[in-house]
Amino acid sequence: MKPLTAISLLFATASAGLFAHQEPLQDANGLLEVEGFQVYQSRHSEHHSVRIKQQQNDKLCNAHSKQYTGWLDVGSKHIFFWFFESQNKPSEDPLLLWLTGGPGGSGMIGQLQELGPCLINEYGNGTVYNEYGWSQNANLIFVDQPAGVGFSYIDEGTPVPSTSFTAAEDMHHFLQIFVSDIFPDLAKTEFHITGESYAGHYVPTLAAQIVSQNILYPKRPQVNLQSIFVGNGYVSPLDTAFGYWETLCSTNPGVDEPIFNSTRCNIMAANLPRCMELSKVCYDHPDPAICRAAETVCWYGVIEHYDGESGEGGRNRFDITRPCDTQDELCYPEISRIGEFLNLPWVWEALGVPKAVKNYTVFSEEVAIAFQLTNDLGISTQPQVVYLLENGIDVLFYQGNLDLACNTAGNLNWASKMSWPGQPAFVAQSKRMWKDGKQEVGWFKEVKTKFGVSEKEVTFALSTVNGAGHLVPFDKPKEALALITRWLNKRTFA
Repeated sequence: MKPLTAISLLFATASAGLFAHQEPLQDANGLLEVEGFQVYQSRHSEHHSVRIKQQQNDKLCNAHSKQYTGWLDVGSKHIFFWFFESQNKPSEDPLLLWLTGGPGGSGMIGQLQELGPCLINEYGNGTVYNEYGWSQNANLIFVDQPAGVGFSYIDEGTPVPSTSFTAAEDMHHFLQIFVSDIFPDLAKTEFHITGESYAGHYVPTLAAQIVSQNILYPKRPQVNLQSIFVGNGYVSPLDTAFGYWETLCSTNPGVDEPIFNSTRCNIMAANLPRCMELSKVCYDHPDPAICRAAETVCWYGVIEHYDGESGEGGRNRFDITRPCDTQDELCYPEISRIGEFLNLPWVWEALGVPKAVKNYTVFSEEVAIAFQLTNDLGISTQPQVVYLLENGIDVLFYQGNLDLACNTAGNLNWASKMSWPGQPAFVAQSKRMWKDGKQEVGWFKEVKTKFGVSEKEVTFALSTVNGAGHLVPFDKPKEALALITRWLNKRTFA
């Protein structure tokens, strides 16, 4: 089979007085500090704390707002984060958390290649301001998660996190400390979780963890989650495989002619039923052995016909209209430049990287393997999406139509099959165009309906961006910013 990195790597991430009163916890001797970091200890667990410091070096990133870096310490696990205040109204603008996919991908990909206030420059030795960065009107957190990814690390002898559910528990603890102890002014602002690719697993799982814990422990710090929005999400492996035929054998992605000829398309069509049947067995009985058998059938019968020729100067599974521009599986030269930049000695000094971190890596194969061994990659997070809607959380999945890895056809398929009160209206609804000003950007389908015990009206939407691949904010930065602005402000594309 194709190496793991090719199969599972799915990238699938001020007011001067605003925080004046937000002092860190103190001990008998004064402020708790560790090597220049202020330390905030969880009030509910002695094993959870956050080290944080404000960055003064604009050479790292001239963000046009305050920025902070640090680590969440969860016992023997240590998770790196980089936080940017909104460039507009930090005390009023929403708080966003970005999760890059993988599993094993660093959040710095989202920050420095796609939507952060600064992007990697062409030389890999600095950054440039991003006029379409998402922190223009939002407070924005990037993280390297789970522990073991990027600048995040684990103590010797500690197992690598291996499921989205474990990662969700750690991130929830971080968010509780973040909005209750470090930046309490953000506790009442709207909070949204976003990301791309394998964030189709990460985001619904974390969101469900937040909702359930808010309900179970109402006297503990509450995270004011309002919505999730995920780009080219890896939600349902079965439906992603199903979408290969439409993406490669029709013009629906927005191509002039199909990528594959009829011979290859007929082979894929003949193998799809068995792939679907075995994947359904995996969903019903998520035993790793069963799911590996389904993965093997789908790989050789459907996926290999394109992915087997991708990477290393060949095809590009993240944009079917472009070749792979690098000699690795990632196909984006910006990613290697991010790795070069974040390993520069002066960058490490500015960030205060601890000695336990030996080097920064953009992708952790160890984490990817751990997730595969637990079959986290083989399950669907559609049940978590339904749970969120039932509890009043708005949900958006947005798509770059040229992506194959987490294709539009597959995500529309699972969205249409999702059993909830809005399903009939979603299925019956025709695709409608949405615009940024007078420019047509893509199509959308959305449903607003009352659901759950409170019968609060919730929104479920799927929208697309024409001409974009897997990394929508990279391919279409202006349109991506318009998309998320529309979602945050209006919750509709109509």
